[in-house]
Amino acid sequence: MGQYVVVENEGRYCFNLCASNGHILVSSIIFPSKEECERGIECVRASAPDAEIEDATVDAFDREKSPKFRIYEDFDGHFFFRFITEDAGDIARSHTYEQKESLFRRIERMRAEADSSLAADEN
Repeated sequence: MGQYVVVENEGRYCFNLCASNGHILVSSIIFPSKEECERGIECVRASAPDAEIEDATVDAFDREKSPKFRIYEDFDGHFFFRFITEDAGDIARSHTYEQKESLFRRIERMRAEADSSLAADEN
């Protein structure tokens, strides 16, 4: 099982969801308080396992209701996703991947690890 790691920087907070192998699956947006950051983690835990995939890299893609993983392609041809919840909106982003199949595997890993625990508080 992975873990959520909360990071504090100058009084603002974000979280990383790390897989059991230590790799970061997603990094969150910046939150103004630790409490809001922890609420963001709860949103991911509750909604990621059943979230749909919306592939914005294909023409005339189907729009899915939130929660969802929305896939994008950057100017360099790399793929990434944003995780969008119903309550918090665009809450987290993945790293970029050269192959879309690698991105799909990362989404499945996030679904499987979404209910991970919070790491010991280092702040």
